[in-house]
Amino acid sequence: MFAAIPFFQLGVYNLGPIPLDSWAILVIVGIIVGLEVARYRGLKLGMHPRDIVDAAACIVGSGFVMAHVVTVVAYHPERLQEDGIWAILRIWEGFSSFGGFLGAVLGAILFFKWIRPLPGLRYADVITYGFPFGWLFGRLGCASVHDHIGRETTFFLGMDFDHGFGPWPDGLRGVSGVRHELGLYEALFMLLVCALFWQLGKKDRPPGFFLGTFAVVYAPVRFGFDFLRNVDLQYADARYFSLTPAQWGAVAMFVAGAALLASLDHKGHKAWAMDFKPDQATRAEEAA
Repeated sequence: MFAAIPFFQLGVYNLGPIPLDSWAILVIVGIIVGLEVARYRGLKLGMHPRDIVDAAACIVGSGFVMAHVVTVVAYHPERLQEDGIWAILRIWEGFSSFGGFLGAVLGAILFFKWIRPLPGLRYADVITYGFPFGWLFGRLGCASVHDHIGRETTFFLGMDFDHGFGPWPDGLRGVSGVRHELGLYEALFMLLVCALFWQLGKKDRPPGFFLGTFAVVYAPVRFGFDFLRNVDLQYADARYFSLTPAQWGAVAMFVAGAALLASLDHKGHKAWAMDFKPDQATRAEEAA
């Protein structure tokens, strides 16, 4: 809850020898929530929960790897000059959301084409349905540690780095003023996307529907949010022709999503029955 409150800084808390970091905790919660929502929808459509869980694990793992690679290559290429290949191998140091999206696509292709051949678009669509519900918590994690500090602002949801409740970690020392908290903004936007998906998900949709819908809904908003990113702090995001890597990724995502939606055959789609019953879910879980 504190992660959603501007002016409040969450630190690292020790449970005995175990450090508890707000970003890691909220990201893990997000993965669990997103997976459970996708699994719930998969059960309603008669899919085997094991296929949903295994595919999601491959997709998430691939997403994290590529998210770090893109962070180093596109956002902070100076790390390659300073540390060489170790900048890539230290996979826990920084993640790009659009790198994660790219990795998710590659992970889905790998899983559904080679690891376990299945109707990839159908299963990936179910996993995408659960994604905004998990992304909401992930972005709250970003907000809790201020991963995406924006420009100075008078907006009431901005983070006050002069009078907020610390302690501030070393990476935030020298940051001053009230600034846009872009992780929080995106988390709030995800609430709307979750509500939209929940409404649209009341019936079966053509495979690829939620993939395309997420792309065309998310990309323009993310494109706009990135204009609020800071340009005056250390490690400010790189720009290519005045746009961030994420903005170029948003353009590609929107085009791909719009093309996918335009290709769907809504009239010819034979909807799967969504006749979920608790006893059926129990038997499916036992079979898994």
